Order: sequence, then C-alpha cells, then structure tokens
Amino acid sequence: MGTLVKFEDRAVAFIDVLGFKTLVAGAVERDEQLKQLSGLVDLLSSAVPTLDASVDTSIAAHLIPKHIYISDCIILSAPLTDTDRQSYDGLSVVVMRAIQLAHYFLRAGHLIRGGISVGKVWHTNSNIVGPAYQEAFLLEQNCNEPIIVLSESAAKRWNGGSRMCLQDNGQVFVNGLFDYYIPNNTQHGEIERTYANYAALADQKLAEGLPQSAHEKWSWFKTFLQTEASEGLKWAQA
Repeated sequence: MGTLVKFEDRAVAFIDVLGFKTLVAGAVERDEQLKQLSGLVDLLSSAVPTLDASVDTSIAAHLIPKHIYISDCIILSAPLTDTDRQSYDGLSVVVMRAIQLAHYFLRAGHLIRGGISVGKVWHTNSNIVGPAYQEAFLLEQNCNEPIIVLSESAAKRWNGGSRMCLQDNGQVFVNGLFDYYIPNNTQHGEIERTYANYAALADQKLAEGLPQSAHEKWSWFKTFLQTEASEGLKWAQA
C-alpha cells in the first residue's frame, strides 16, 4: 500500500541559517572553513533536540513542534489547535521556538532568516508537504533582512499582547531578540550581558570585510539590536 498523505491545520516555520552557502564553498578548499562547516552542521543537528529537552514533561508529545532538516534549513510545524487544551495556540508555540533558535544561533555567531505560515500541511519525520510549507519557504526566499516573517494569514491570527512579534514596514515578524527567551534571563545582569555580547559579535562581523549582502544583514541586525535592547530593558525593569 502506498503512502497516505493526510493534511492537518498546522503552523509552519522555514528557517535558514545565513552564511552557510559561502561557508560550504570555502570549505571545499580551506581546512579552517571545513572545520567551521563541520561545527555548524553539528550545531544545526543539535539545536531543536536541545530545546526539546527543556520542554515540561506534562506537555503532550504531539504538541511539541515536529522538525526536519534540509541542508542548512530547519523546518518546524505544530498543530494550530488542540481539543484537549483550549488555551493551546500552535502559532505561538512555533513563534516561541523561532525566538529560541534565533538566540541559539546568535550565541554561536550566526544570523537566521525565515518565514512562518499557517494552513494545510502533512509533516512526517522525513518529509513535509502542503501549501503552508510552500508559503513559509517563499517568505524566507523573498526576505532580505535577517528576520522571520509571518504570512498574511499568520499575522492576522497572531493575538499580540507581547513583544514576541513586531510590526514594521507593513510586515509582522518574529522578535528574535525577545529577552524572555534569553537563557538564565532571571539572573541579575544576564539580559544586559547577552545584548552586549550580541553587539560585540555584530561589530566583529562588520569588521571582517564580509561580502556586501552579509555586511548589510549584520548592519541591519546591529541597528535592530540597539533599538530592541533599549526597549526590552524597559520592559524588564518595569
């Protein structure tokens, strides 16, 4: 009997680690970049399992976002709703995981970019099919800044009420710097230290003579960091 595709209503995120393709090209000829590439591959494969390990054991397994990898990309999805948990919101769960991944990769020196959509999708341990996935993929492909953009339907569904998502230039995007998901953020000064480390990372990248496209992304990130660090600390101190 052949494969039976069964579509479900899910929130889907397509997330790309920026700079991977350049690293691959250099790794073919340079041992140092090959070492860096190997480290990034390990980082990719460990990212979601590391975050999954911190999920409370009371959470049903089917509500934890599924994930698969394609090269330098992570694809996540979660059910939009759950009949046993009226308060459950799959879009919020996927946005939360996207923020966690943004911090995870920033700590290792990488920016990410992506798209989040809602709709029909079939997601197994080895494949994902459906219009929601295709839309999330196209959102990432058409985005210039290092952000994760919500589709129009996802933006309409987003309930707001926090700084997990922001709006600018007519688009809603995930706030990858949201301080609530900074590890150990309850420790005195940890938020400030984290933002300072991110600022130092941006300065380091901007001084490396990167290709114009990469330089523009780190420049955008530095400007966003300056704005969000100030705003986030206001909330933390309120």
